[in-house]
Amino acid sequence: MTQDEFHRALDARSQEIVELLGRADWRFWNRSVPRNAELRKNLGRLRAAIADARRLEREGRLDEEARTLLGELLKQAPTRSTDALGEVLEEVDQALIAAGDAAFLCALLELEYERDEQEGGAGVTTWRTLYDGKPLAASVAYARGGIVDQTSLEEARRKLSMLYHARQALYALGRARTGTKAARLAWLAPVMAGLALALVVAVDLAADDASWREGLLVAVAGAVGATLSGALKLRDQLPRITGLRTFWSAFALQVPIGAVAGLFLWIVLESGLVEIAEPGADWAVEAAVAFAAGFSEPFVLKTVERIAGGGDSRPG
Repeated sequence: MTQDEFHRALDARSQEIVELLGRADWRFWNRSVPRNAELRKNLGRLRAAIADARRLEREGRLDEEARTLLGELLKQAPTRSTDALGEVLEEVDQALIAAGDAAFLCALLELEYERDEQEGGAGVTTWRTLYDGKPLAASVAYARGGIVDQTSLEEARRKLSMLYHARQALYALGRARTGTKAARLAWLAPVMAGLALALVVAVDLAADDASWREGLLVAVAGAVGATLSGALKLRDQLPRITGLRTFWSAFALQVPIGAVAGLFLWIVLESGLVEIAEPGADWAVEAAVAFAAGFSEPFVLKTVERIAGGGDSRPG
């Protein structure tokens, strides 16, 4: 690929990405608008990679082999698959690291240091995962405006390449695990919901002093509590994309789990094994207890422990 072909191909692809990211349409069925936040982030990374590749080529850092490789990778039409685009970006990153100059490599190093400060030790592959966490001599010298010697530059290139390889491999393993887990959670959700409904019907048929209306009330209250718990978790406790990716599958199961937890404590109240408030609790107490059961799993576990372990039986 000649230099002119390289620049024309990458310029066209960069303009296409800008046009793609700039589309806005309130009609959610319009598939031409990329709405997935992770996909949009990767498209932005792809455009930044194009800018870096063009700069390195203008400065004579790319030989014919590197120019051809990057040209073929970057001139492809942007895919709508997050996984496929991630694989392309991995190849692009490795090619740019192999050809990068001090400005490019030291910028990547600073980005990795900052990412390590924000996410290091949280189950994410960062700089401290493979190395001691100290800045390399190359980035220190470059930040001070000094000259980066070739030995320090090669050290930075080697360590960045290893880090990116390790992160991509572990990231792929993590996605496979979360995807497998999500598929099984999706099957459990309707099973749990069906069992909750069957329990309401069974209690209504077996007991004269409990009706299906009470069962439906506590099941809905437990489901509402579980929904509120999931909403608060999404708002406050899921900063990682991995957790966000599996949220809906887990949430689909959390709602029927909340209903079952509410039904369980309803049965416990009716049995008299545990007393909450006054004996013979009315519908409001039952609904409140069911809501708490759906919202808080520890609440249910403590109740089970009191029943199974013969703990303190005083009214809560």
